[in-house]
Amino acid sequence: MTLRLSFSCLLFSCLAFVSLTSTHAQADGKGLYRQRCSGCHGRLADKKAMDQAPALNTLSEDVMIEGLKARRDGKIEGKGNRAKANLTDEQIVELAKFINGLPK
Repeated sequence: MTLRLSFSCLLFSCLAFVSLTSTHAQADGKGLYRQRCSGCHGRLADKKAMDQAPALNTLSEDVMIEGLKARRDGKIEGKGNRAKANLTDEQIVELAKFINGLPK
């Protein structure tokens, strides 16, 4: 009985941690988006930035990640590169997940 209770507590703790981590990532993605992206791409990522970039809410998560990394690394040049220059890989993934979760 004690072993079963210990296992249940451990499982619950792991699930709670995963849930909190996921919520934290979404919150970070939201904050990053508001600080660095929404001014040009709109509150719902539905605007073409500088009338050139596609609306972000039309892109897949993988395409967003690839594009953000390319801009950050200077492989794609544009006016929005400064906003992406210091993003970590983790922040890029958080941003893409947040944008992908916005209403279409």
